[in-house]
Amino acid sequence: MKGPGPRTGFWALAALILTQIQPLPAAGEEPADHSKPVEQHESKMRKLQNSIKIHLGELQIVGEKEFQLLDEIERIDRDLSLQKVRLDVMRERQATQQVVMGVKLRELESARAKMNDVRQHLQSRLRAYYLMGRTGLLNVIFSTRTLPELMLLNDAFASLLEHDLAIVNNYRQAIDRLSLASEEHDRESRMLTEYIAETVGEQSKLDAMLDEKRELLKKVKTRKVLHEQALHEMRKAEEDLGKTLVHLQQKKAVELRGFDLKKGEMVPPVSGTLVQLFGREDENNVVSSGIAIDARDGSAIRAISAGRVIFAGYRQGYGNTVIIDHGSSYFSITARMEKITVKEGDDVVDGHTIGLAGDIATLFAKGVYLEIRRDTVPLDPLEWITGIGLEGAEALGRK
Repeated sequence: MKGPGPRTGFWALAALILTQIQPLPAAGEEPADHSKPVEQHESKMRKLQNSIKIHLGELQIVGEKEFQLLDEIERIDRDLSLQKVRLDVMRERQATQQVVMGVKLRELESARAKMNDVRQHLQSRLRAYYLMGRTGLLNVIFSTRTLPELMLLNDAFASLLEHDLAIVNNYRQAIDRLSLASEEHDRESRMLTEYIAETVGEQSKLDAMLDEKRELLKKVKTRKVLHEQALHEMRKAEEDLGKTLVHLQQKKAVELRGFDLKKGEMVPPVSGTLVQLFGREDENNVVSSGIAIDARDGSAIRAISAGRVIFAGYRQGYGNTVIIDHGSSYFSITARMEKITVKEGDDVVDGHTIGLAGDIATLFAKGVYLEIRRDTVPLDPLEWITGIGLEGAEALGRK
């Protein structure tokens, strides 16, 4: 059966690698620990940035609430100023009404007093006029006055009575007018008192509302300050975390280049005899893309460098196969194993046991098979591993 080569099955494996490749830990003593700090810090960064977005949203809401409250407070202050002006005007008007009403009441009392005086004077005239009696024959005969004098006296009494009656009527009309004016002023004064009471009540409500709004504004401003402080601290934490993340990513990038740095120093996957060299034709005249090492049954097969297992299973033409991603687009393919001891997704370190050698596995071709590739380009494994534990290089023409 043909051994693995570029024309016998690697392209299928290359396709598998390209479809299953994922970010891996860099080469080093503990590959899992190399990747986790970066992932953990990236997760923290995402959570922190999400928290920043939340606080920014809250800060915007608080800012809008603060603006709304300031607008409401300004409106209430304006309403209170108008109410104060109205209240001052009504109180001034009420004071004027009270003064005017006092004047009218005094005029009313004076008119009533004068009318009473005129009425008493009129009653006295009427009594005298009654006692004088009408000018008749007896009055003329027995009177010491002449008839013309009696007639003039009678006319004078009548004129005085009419004059007094006219004065009484004038005072009565004046009293009626003053009474109506006093009642009107009294009604207006009561209405002003009611309006003032209503305005004072409205002013008290506005004052209470203003106090409530100001207290709420104080709380909103406190929340705003807290959000601003939280954002400031988060921005600082974001900056610090960003610096740490950059440092870790740079460290990881250096570690990912570790495979390059270990060129020629990696331990072979298994001890044994070289039975196939890179770029040489095998017994089926197929140019090999890797090397083969004939190992004893049950020998442990090890990872040549740290990385992550991206395939562990059976592949046609390869048998039991393990593909490891070492970072920086370097892959190792170890095949023709009796047993696989790792699974896909495992992180492995240098020398980690990934399988066992056995006779049944070599039915495909002789020896444990090893390939090293950069992307899809095969590399000579002997340029990357040491010769420790290997035999037969000179017999196969390798110096």
